Amino acid sequence: MKKYLFILLAAFQTTATFSQLINGSFQFDGLMRTYNVYLPADYQPGNSLPLILALHGYTQTGQSMMTFSGFNQVADTAGFVVVYPDGIGNAWNVGFSGGSTADDVGFLLALTDTLHQRYNIDYSRVYATGFSNGGFMSYRLACETPDRIAAIAPVAGTMTVESAASCAPGLSVPVLHIHGTSDFVVSYNGGFGNLSVDQVINLWNGFNQCPVQPTIENLPDIVAEGSTVQRYTWSPCSDDSRVVLLKVINGGHTWPGSVGVTGIGITNRDINASSEIWNFVKDFSRPLITSAYAVLPSQTLVYPNPLTGNLLRINSADNWQTAEFFDVSGREIFEQDISENSLIQVPYLEAGIYFLILKNEKKREIIKLISRN
Repeated sequence: MKKYLFILLAAFQTTATFSQLINGSFQFDGLMRTYNVYLPADYQPGNSLPLILALHGYTQTGQSMMTFSGFNQVADTAGFVVVYPDGIGNAWNVGFSGGSTADDVGFLLALTDTLHQRYNIDYSRVYATGFSNGGFMSYRLACETPDRIAAIAPVAGTMTVESAASCAPGLSVPVLHIHGTSDFVVSYNGGFGNLSVDQVINLWNGFNQCPVQPTIENLPDIVAEGSTVQRYTWSPCSDDSRVVLLKVINGGHTWPGSVGVTGIGITNRDINASSEIWNFVKDFSRPLITSAYAVLPSQTLVYPNPLTGNLLRINSADNWQTAEFFDVSGREIFEQDISENSLIQVPYLEAGIYFLILKNEKKREIIKLISRN
């Protein structure tokens, strides 16, 4: 079965002067993947806006994430694009027994590329957030694709012991973590194969080379719903990053400030998680990460580009194993094993734009290729 990388829109307009909610889908790795993307009220095709990947919890959907998070209203005010993808079987592949086994990292990268292609989203300002299982997925993206994610903001989700043991981002990734101390689904204190919140924070403080001691602030108790919030901030960290914990005292497995019911336990109303998340991530972009970025083994040279002929060379330290070529409609043209050869015999490509996807067991890279044949 052919794999299709790019979007098959249920609805699409070439111009936008008002907010739009668009249902999208495409086939990835043999599975039909679906999502809703929200374009804010001031969206214009010529503008390059930030993107927030908003990942739902286990048994939830992108639609429910959109409803309870209220991100669309924040997007209208702040001017960013937000996408609500759907996990296979209402779950994300983060290593849970009985959870999804889909290539969700690959899917979310392909989704980002699709939205960049369609709506000109800013590659340097892509952020990931998620509730519960979606929070776990945010951490996985930071571990495996720190060159693509500028900051993360998990809510009520930590990391599995296994994923933490294999996590080695090699880049500073700013983290905002929001968690209730009375969360009985994903315990603040860990257990059942998950790290505690303190263990996760310590891990990312180490990755980001943050100070040992945080500054602590008690936020105003505006609404008497039985919970309060403390803000812990570790800063400055390497590459101008920082780590922040919003510790919701007596808070449950919920999204603070949510619309309606999101989970189990007390929902804090002193803060709005979606506003807090945007106010945190907006300070970061990938170009700010300079010193560590240079050492990433992902500097692939593909030449000649533009292509004139049928021979393409790949110069990289990544030990790529396969090369896949797609046209701009997302149709796969051909695939080739390149594990023992850096020279690709390319079939005739008419003049135009194509996409070369290089893959190995750990990562993938998408390269825009121009043919002048």
